[in-house]
Amino acid sequence: MLYIEDNDLNVTLIEALLRRRPHIELHVATNGRDGVQAAIDKLPGLILLDNRLPDATGGEILRELGSAPATAAIPVVILSSDSGDVIAQLLANGAAEAVLKPFDIHDFIAMIDRYLP
Repeated sequence: MLYIEDNDLNVTLIEALLRRRPHIELHVATNGRDGVQAAIDKLPGLILLDNRLPDATGGEILRELGSAPATAAIPVVILSSDSGDVIAQLLANGAAEAVLKPFDIHDFIAMIDRYLP
């Protein structure tokens, strides 16, 4: 799994939650450009994507991932505290689903299990 996120506290939280799923290897990219390259290099089974990165928006990253044959089929889940309109646009741009921050831990783990059983 790949997490594209620039906030260290958010990364630490996801790392802690994934300790419940030791079979999942987490890769982290802290900006959009590195995230797209990591997705191409690692071909993860799931990408968690923050909408507000230092060099790109979630929509821009979704378009790049969707246009690359190697990554187009990888499900992308948005992790965001943005409003409903922003989330609706990201879903229209190809995100598989969105998890709104703050999120319920059990719902988050269930979402992970749907994509990475």
